[in-house]
Amino acid sequence: MSQHSSGPKLDTETRAGYDRRDSDHWTKLEDLISRSGLSLKDVLLDYAAFIRRRDLPRLLCRYELFKKIEHLPGSIAELGVFRGSGLFTWGNLLETFCPGDRTRMVYGFDHFQGYKNLTKEDGSAAAWIDNTIGRMVSDGDFLKELIDLHTADNMLPGVERCRIIDGDITDTVSDFAARNMGVRLSMLYFDIGPYEPTVAALEHLYPLVLPGGIVAFNSYGMPPWQGEADAIEAYFKPLGGVPRMQKFPFSAVPHAYFVKGEA
Repeated sequence: MSQHSSGPKLDTETRAGYDRRDSDHWTKLEDLISRSGLSLKDVLLDYAAFIRRRDLPRLLCRYELFKKIEHLPGSIAELGVFRGSGLFTWGNLLETFCPGDRTRMVYGFDHFQGYKNLTKEDGSAAAWIDNTIGRMVSDGDFLKELIDLHTADNMLPGVERCRIIDGDITDTVSDFAARNMGVRLSMLYFDIGPYEPTVAALEHLYPLVLPGGIVAFNSYGMPPWQGEADAIEAYFKPLGGVPRMQKFPFSAVPHAYFVKGEA
């Protein structure tokens, strides 16, 4: 039995009902904003009035994780950037709580081509991706321009905090580790899912995580991400087994995290 089949099931009618309510929410919100004459600036400055209940927990989780590594040296690496929600949250948190320490960076790894080249180790994930979330393709050039805007807004304008490592993670993590031999990480955040990039990132980036640092996974133990679970368990098996995983009860993601070196 595939891991996908072990997860919660929704019949077609129920799934369609959720999709209709979701679409209706966004249609009504867009109409309300349009009729009110609000600008993009107005909406973003008062963003808390517009985000959905279900979207707030992810932001709170990122804050809670950050507070665990605020006192540590070391940068943050995020695997899977998409449109930059995580990348810029980490950057803004560093700018807020550690503004004078310009050595702490946020490195975002992505090829911006979405989910592709899944392998047999990923089980039924491909079908679920196509039927549920789509391939999640994004625009790397858009992200780079957004980085420029954030860099101009930094405490020290023009001094970078976030950097994109563009390319296939299975290739870029080894090159990054070789070229940045002094870099150490206080947090390693996985928002990818497939087997091969998860293994590659663990092999090359996990050794850079400092004791007390956070390693978090969006999809560990969550169907249909068989590849991520198998990659984590295969990597840690010869190291004494999978570390003791924790999660925040108020949010589905990250689905697991651990503190390096904590029994």
